[in-house]
Amino acid sequence: MPMYLKKDTIRLIEASVDSISMAVTSLGLPQRYELRESSSENAIAVGLAGVSVELAMSSIIVQAQGEQSLHLPSGYYKTGTHIVDNFRALITSQIPKMLFLTQGIKNPAEHISKILKYTPKFKLLTKSRAGGLHAGKGPSRDVCIACVNDVINFINLLGESSRIKPYTETVPRIIAMPKSYDLIIDDLIGKMDKSTSDIDKANMLSSIYLVIPELPEEEPEWVQAFDRLMISPKETDISFLLDTLQNSKYASLIKVAKSADALPVTVQKGNPNALPIEPQYLKKSFSDIRDRWYADRGTANGRLDQKQFDPPPIESVYEIFSLQFHVLQITRSEDELLTATDTWPLVAASLSYPGTLGPYWYFVRKTSDWGQMEAYINRAVKYGGQSLRTGFKEFKPWFDALRKGKALPKTEEHVIKLLSEYEETSNKRKALTKLSEKNEKKDKALCENAKSDLAQVYGEEKSIGEILIKLAENKYAFNNDGSRSYWARVLCEAASEMEDSQGLLAILKSQELSVAHSAARKALRMIDFINFGPKIE
Repeated sequence: MPMYLKKDTIRLIEASVDSISMAVTSLGLPQRYELRESSSENAIAVGLAGVSVELAMSSIIVQAQGEQSLHLPSGYYKTGTHIVDNFRALITSQIPKMLFLTQGIKNPAEHISKILKYTPKFKLLTKSRAGGLHAGKGPSRDVCIACVNDVINFINLLGESSRIKPYTETVPRIIAMPKSYDLIIDDLIGKMDKSTSDIDKANMLSSIYLVIPELPEEEPEWVQAFDRLMISPKETDISFLLDTLQNSKYASLIKVAKSADALPVTVQKGNPNALPIEPQYLKKSFSDIRDRWYADRGTANGRLDQKQFDPPPIESVYEIFSLQFHVLQITRSEDELLTATDTWPLVAASLSYPGTLGPYWYFVRKTSDWGQMEAYINRAVKYGGQSLRTGFKEFKPWFDALRKGKALPKTEEHVIKLLSEYEETSNKRKALTKLSEKNEKKDKALCENAKSDLAQVYGEEKSIGEILIKLAENKYAFNNDGSRSYWARVLCEAASEMEDSQGLLAILKSQELSVAHSAARKALRMIDFINFGPKIE
């Protein structure tokens, strides 16, 4: 695996450390004057704590999925709640690309478990951050210190990875707690008992949720009630959240009278707006690709019922993998799953390809019922010929491990090969600038525009995929066709990120660049495994 973090990742980690350092400084400063409105005290400190943890989580997401993963389809940045949910899903998946998070750690599974324990509380902290930075409302000093310490401990936990440690060494020490957690909760409950204001009760209750060591099991109802509590507190939400605590392990601490039942509320998620502009290298429009997929799916399922194997062409697999279901509007959102009847033909098409196997883990991860998928593929293997049986031999043990939640050993032959390829592409990416300089004033020299773009790749301002698209569309001037083909192959060999996949697709679409097709197929297979494959020890 590559031995470096992305510049975007480093920037986010350092901003996270700066934010929590400022929160600690804010708590340590003497009060300059008596506040006329006491609820504003610690608003900035808790806001900075929330900012810090969101930046820390974003850094991990960006390292694994790229900076674009922080954006909604509309182009706006995701909310703190989105970030926490995405972070938790990414950590839980433990795809091979996440190995950087447990580098040098003796017990990776235990480490991941420790990280995940913080996520429910941080979802609430991101909401308190909004209350602090937008509404100027802060919790008590004790509660704020507890929140800040949680964030410091979380960043230090991330920093146990040898990949991340150099960037977290300046994290401040935790602040000594003036009271035990039980005493803080008792104090908050006492204030709730005496209060007649829903706003004051809401502030105390939200503080209790932030302080208790372990939150109740996360359920949409109480999380949504907490959302409303931070914006417009109502007696029904206060009562419901108290009921939730009374059903938790902290019931003995909760002695406040309850009232009406809570009302169920639904939350509308972000609307995946317009599609991006369709790349010029695609002769078919997105709707054509989508329509062909519907037809291929129907054919594959119909023929299987007739005991025949008729998978989609491998070109369709590359198109859908590179563009993805939600962009093609096959699904309404990136998170929506498909049925096994939708996805097994694409998996089988990849497994039956006689050369380098096509990508298939993406389609597995987008399937709602893995048992049903296995049943379809087992049927297909009976009629699919030797190439499918060969691909299935690789797929079966890995798929079984994924279904059972088991991790593949790093010593497994194919795992070693794919991880080595990933590290090698990283080294080749870093060597591109030197390779360009080496070919200066030779037949394989790059034009000024290409050299400028390559410099931006080195500075992580552009992806290799963007250069590959320009190269496929003949946007660069080369001394001869051989030089163009040479650079297409070299760049495909250096492509390692999901954002490069559309560029690799562009190369595969160009018959003039057939010299680079093998490298492009290998890159797509490796990118699929790293981003969507099973857990690795």
